[in-house]
Amino acid sequence: MKGNKCLTAEQIQELKKILEERRREVLEDIKRGLEETAHAEREVGDIVDMSTDEILRTFEMRIRDREAKYLKKIEKALRKIEEGTYGICEKCGACIKYERLKLRPVAELCIKCKLEQEKLERKFGEEQ
Repeated sequence: MKGNKCLTAEQIQELKKILEERRREVLEDIKRGLEETAHAEREVGDIVDMSTDEILRTFEMRIRDREAKYLKKIEKALRKIEEGTYGICEKCGACIKYERLKLRPVAELCIKCKLEQEKLERKFGEEQ
């Protein structure tokens, strides 16, 4: 783990522990969800039952997709810790405040750049 201009070694260690714990939780959730899906007995019923079952399957897939994306963000943050670039805004290069990282340890943008991004997303209706 390299040094960092934005965070103390103690702060980085604390945030790394948070990220590792969240990674463990997400992996457990994914594993549990896959096991539940594999063990679910699906009875063929009437058209309403089949529609409900399809809605539930779609919902489960969306949850798994969200978990996979969050896991990728966690892995990226852990790599950045090792590279010494964690806590540095990817857009402007400013330091991301420790308090923000404690609340959202996968944050890639400082609050100023994040607010600008959200403003553009609202204006254009898409993620920038």
